[in-house]
Amino acid sequence: MAGKQTRILLVGGSRYVVKEYESEPGVIKWYAVVAANMAIKIYPFTQSPFERLEREVSFLRQEFKCFRKPALHVVDYVSLKTIREFVRGDPYSSKAPPHIHSAVGRCLAECHERGWSLGDTKISNFIYSDSEVYVVDAEQAVNEHNPRYGAWDLLILASTLAIDIYPSLRYNNYSRIIGEVLRGYGEQGGVAESVLKQLEEPDFKILSYILIPFPLNVIFAKRLEEVKRDLRK
Repeated sequence: MAGKQTRILLVGGSRYVVKEYESEPGVIKWYAVVAANMAIKIYPFTQSPFERLEREVSFLRQEFKCFRKPALHVVDYVSLKTIREFVRGDPYSSKAPPHIHSAVGRCLAECHERGWSLGDTKISNFIYSDSEVYVVDAEQAVNEHNPRYGAWDLLILASTLAIDIYPSLRYNNYSRIIGEVLRGYGEQGGVAESVLKQLEEPDFKILSYILIPFPLNVIFAKRLEEVKRDLRK
């Protein structure tokens, strides 16, 4: 899927993605999200093209198990471009199968367990194929064990899923979907428990009511409490 920062390159019948980091970073489109973050100082976003390239390359080159990642073929630190594998699959959305929602939560927990947070976890940054989930944008990824960064990742994921489903008014679907994500996340254990606790802190509660539309923000809070309670059993 091409955008302002990316274009498709055809070479010998094969497809590759060329990404230019001098272009507008995708997260800036989410001005309300970034503004809310800046007000409470939760996540260390960067707008620097070089730092965004550096963060993404560093994450994509990690070999640990979490999300699948497109292979990097070329990294140009002078013109601030990369050429990477083209990933075939479906864009992640509220319409994804139940096992994919669980897989997204599980993969995100695995990233956090290894100290990696993504920062920009809006649903358009993920692609799934069969049972595998790829992350295709990691410009804001940082390697630092911080439960607040993990909670931010979960909140933005929950927010963009809510915004995706909101026009349909299928609120019961959101309850099921966010429950699958949170349960997949929590069942990984490790740092997941401390991250889920962060979502109940006052600043995150405020953010959830800003970033998740009513009444889905109420549903999110209820499902979070249910998942935390079930995990304590």
